[in-house]
Amino acid sequence: MEKRPKRQTPSISRRRLLAHAGLAATAAAAGGAPGVVRDLLRAQAAAQSAQPKRGGTLTVSQSVDINTLHPWVGNLNVWKVIKTGIYDQLSYQDPVTFQVKPKLAKSFVWTDNNTSLVIALPGGVTFHNGEKLTAEDVKFTIDSIRDPRVGSWLRGFIGPIKEVLVLDETHLKIKTSAIENQLIPAFTYVDIVPRSMGTDLARRNPIGSGPYKFVEWIPNDHVTLERNPAYWNEARAGHVDRIVFRPVTELQTRISQLLAGDVDLVYDFSLQEVPRLRADKSVAVAVVPPADQMFVVYLNQRRPPFHKVEMRRAMGWALDRQGFIKNFLAGLGRPDNSPFTPQHWAFDPKTEDAYAYNPDTVAKLLEQSGYPRGRGLEFSFLVPSGYPEFKIISTLLQATFASAGYRPAIEEVDIAQWAARLNQSHDFYAAVDYPPRGSTDPALTYSAGLLFPPNPANVGGLTPETIPGYVDELRKGATTLDRGARRAAYAKVQELWLAYLPGPIYCHRSTAHAHRPHVQGFVPHPAFQQSFADVWLAS
Repeated sequence: MEKRPKRQTPSISRRRLLAHAGLAATAAAAGGAPGVVRDLLRAQAAAQSAQPKRGGTLTVSQSVDINTLHPWVGNLNVWKVIKTGIYDQLSYQDPVTFQVKPKLAKSFVWTDNNTSLVIALPGGVTFHNGEKLTAEDVKFTIDSIRDPRVGSWLRGFIGPIKEVLVLDETHLKIKTSAIENQLIPAFTYVDIVPRSMGTDLARRNPIGSGPYKFVEWIPNDHVTLERNPAYWNEARAGHVDRIVFRPVTELQTRISQLLAGDVDLVYDFSLQEVPRLRADKSVAVAVVPPADQMFVVYLNQRRPPFHKVEMRRAMGWALDRQGFIKNFLAGLGRPDNSPFTPQHWAFDPKTEDAYAYNPDTVAKLLEQSGYPRGRGLEFSFLVPSGYPEFKIISTLLQATFASAGYRPAIEEVDIAQWAARLNQSHDFYAAVDYPPRGSTDPALTYSAGLLFPPNPANVGGLTPETIPGYVDELRKGATTLDRGARRAAYAKVQELWLAYLPGPIYCHRSTAHAHRPHVQGFVPHPAFQQSFADVWLAS
């Protein structure tokens, strides 16, 4: 047996002390319970002050298998967790402070009267196939995502880009019409690939420049990565030799495997299991405060009854948020009417109590909509199989409307059909989802995804005309660096949203992960852009 080196007691710098204090404040402001603060402090302390050991295999349990190897097309969280280590991204979101910082990029500078973003890259970076990474590869990546023929879900994230110019091997210029605050946060999602790979990336093994190399994907069994010994950034180089991701769909099987030591880490599991696992001394639990993912309802405004604002407002008053959080999220959530929680600089306190649970108000709004006691009303909830929280919320909403005179049906379909009916045929009335990006810059929150942007991809049919003044305020917030002006613009955006309510926001949820005690340095990411580079195995 290899001897374990004697561990020295590390000194805590002022910066680390302040980081720990800031973490506690972040978790508390997010509504996190003391256990959430304790878990995050433990994880952060392990990552920052322990003495890492190199070697070993980390086995991670995930809830489902990936469905593609394409870095710009696959949008499942399980794939996001895997590919973040294979590729480099220009920027990253700090998992503790939520701040967006340079990663592959050395710097971002707005120039040309704030109509160009100059990006500086480090020299000496190579892809896993040995090719040199240059500004040409970054241009190729961005231009490919912008190409509608590629079909990337990230295209809207970088929509303001007009042109990408290569200045030299390590510098490129992004041309826009003004400052675009969404771009640097959006780059956290953009995986840089060699231009020699082309765009048909689903048919090829992933080649990136990240700290881990892709080895193999055996569908429904595992994905294996191995450490990149030539990674360009020593501070972010991985410690474990291999990472194996295993898809296990049955929750209790995942937990049993963890308790038996068959896997090292269970990534993202039901919050209802948190109290039980916290009581088990053989595992450590890491809970991210409720700040990024939010439970919402898409309402199809293209058809009755949700073309009427009164009906949309009725949906806002129909959920017992506190009861849902207490009974189905183990208390690990926060009622909200905004995409942001109070620790976010853009949070508008006026949203706090805009909507709550009130069945009497629901009944009154049904009458104002022309459906007294539900007469003449018709709608249903579309729910994907395998997402129990979506069905629970739909069932709670169903009960509220039943008390007002109308009991909407709940139609459960497989996830592929659910997505197609929302995004393509628009054959639905109402559907629960939990979109992310509540912790990032609001310019990205409101320009990405399916709920907030008033564009053709909007699931509910939101257009620039739906909410007078909405687009103008979004542009004000997205195109200035003045924090005060941005805060005022996004406060107005949140208030306009609540007045017209294209889709109710009910609450933010925590995310939970558990691992064996020998797993050190694991700090979970709020948006699943997970880095395992700091993780090491103590035995």
